[in-house]
Amino acid sequence: MSADQRPHAVRFSLLADLCYQLGERQQCASMLVHPRAGEAVLWVPERAWPRKWLGVAAVDHRGRWLYAFGGQWCMAGDVAETAARVAWAVRAR
Repeated sequence: MSADQRPHAVRFSLLADLCYQLGERQQCASMLVHPRAGEAVLWVPERAWPRKWLGVAAVDHRGRWLYAFGGQWCMAGDVAETAARVAWAVRAR
């Protein structure tokens, strides 16, 4: 990511990368929502019924990007590790 990217574009790009990793590596469905007003969020369905959704956000914390979900956080640079943790979180519920 270049330093000149707007935070909204960086956030969307990070969540898109995670969305792809969840599908390709974890066989886990997810839905990237890009509202007209507001910030993008990645929704991942839990396997349990009734269906609930885990929201994943990309946040800038003191100049470092993090993924935040379900009371947890991961460094944005490790997409594969984050995908594994998110997939585990939705399968364990």
